Amino acid sequence: QADSKHAKSVLVKVNAASINPIDYKIPRIIAGTIVGFDFCGTVAEVGENVENLKPGDLVYGGTMGSLAEYTVPIAGTIAKASTGDDAWKPSEYAALNVAYQSAVQCLKRGNIIDSKGNALPDKTVLIIGASGGCGIAGLQLCKAAGVKKVVAICSKASGELVKDICAGGPDVELVDYTNPEELQAFFKDNVGKFDCVYDVATSSGGGEDYWSMSLPLLKEDVGEYVALNGPPMKWILNSFNKLGDHESLILMSPSREDLELIVTMMNRTGDRPLIPKIMKFDDAGFEEGFKLLKSRRTRGKIVFEVAEVEE
Repeated sequence: QADSKHAKSVLVKVNAASINPIDYKIPRIIAGTIVGFDFCGTVAEVGENVENLKPGDLVYGGTMGSLAEYTVPIAGTIAKASTGDDAWKPSEYAALNVAYQSAVQCLKRGNIIDSKGNALPDKTVLIIGASGGCGIAGLQLCKAAGVKKVVAICSKASGELVKDICAGGPDVELVDYTNPEELQAFFKDNVGKFDCVYDVATSSGGGEDYWSMSLPLLKEDVGEYVALNGPPMKWILNSFNKLGDHESLILMSPSREDLELIVTMMNRTGDRPLIPKIMKFDDAGFEEGFKLLKSRRTRGKIVFEVAEVEE
């Protein structure tokens, strides 16, 4: 049942759920025994103070413990799925919560897009870690917003994927992080050229740290560096609001408005989350899905099909 302690909670039968690196990095004592923060599902019951949702509605968003047959999110962290001609698949909705909300909130904090998801004039964005889940989300949202120029740091092997994602959108320049000379030359030659550096690679598990080397790339007085992770000292400084000017660590804040904005933006281009394979909701599927996730070589989102939507 919807949690009686939270009159704004919703009981949802999960149709699809996706996983993120946080699902194996965060201690289970904090996150609980059931993994997953992203889902799409069908409302089964609503709390007494929930408005605008009813049993049978298809919804998407986030909650702790989404990779389960049922989950109980707070109504304000989920959005109602469209049932019109532009309707998405449940697996696509299930990919949005962490990766795409993180990306849209970083682009807002970086002064790249406005509250309606439109690009501010003449903005240039650097995305570090462009071929992972959050990086691809950033590319797709930059394209949907109308950003004119994006530079993507990724491996050479992922370059064609990044170009395909940006096709019909921003001019894109690729930088191969596996080539030390190319990477070093890029940071040396691009001082003061970027309005926003969106860093999804620093402290992602392979010893990466682009923080200090990225700051000189910002346009003086107006450029913004936004990261999803950082060294421990950066988190300590962030907790005391002591990060440098124009530096931000973004801890995604669940928002119905942002979920709806993401869908609106991506409907402009017809793009959908990149999902290389739908996993089965069983032990073998879990093992395969988390093996892929921990490999740090997955392009796009890992999504599990939990149950079909009932007609």
